[in-house]
Amino acid sequence: MQNMWTQSSIDNFVSRQQCYIDQYSSLSLFGIYDNGSITLGENIADNGGLISSYNAYQIAKNYNGFIPQLPGLNYTDEQLFFIAFGQCYCSYVTPRSIQKQVSFDVHSPAPLRVLGPAMNSDEFAAAFKCPVGSPMNPATKCSLW
Repeated sequence: MQNMWTQSSIDNFVSRQQCYIDQYSSLSLFGIYDNGSITLGENIADNGGLISSYNAYQIAKNYNGFIPQLPGLNYTDEQLFFIAFGQCYCSYVTPRSIQKQVSFDVHSPAPLRVLGPAMNSDEFAAAFKCPVGSPMNPATKCSLW
């Protein structure tokens, strides 16, 4: 089978993968660090899923027009989108379960499946007005595309 990628494309892809490996390997729960190498494929998928679902939300919002603010909630529709994303991964974790998961599971622990994609999202940072260089808006973000 012939490789369709140029060496430059391969090098760029490997570099972008390494960003995710390094980023997730620096995230921890209870002082237990994620294994960004084991979880790489799923972390890329989680980040791409957030981007794709946010873009789909924007298309739907533009098609349907203005989204009114929900009564009693002091959040914008953009903020509610990201809050709903985070709620998808609500779970109870313990140090023991995290230790086991980071040793064998190809998925990052649930809290990190929210944290990583949100940290890499310019749209998240804009919605919550996170200053550049803050934990939720790092100056360097990982992106595959």
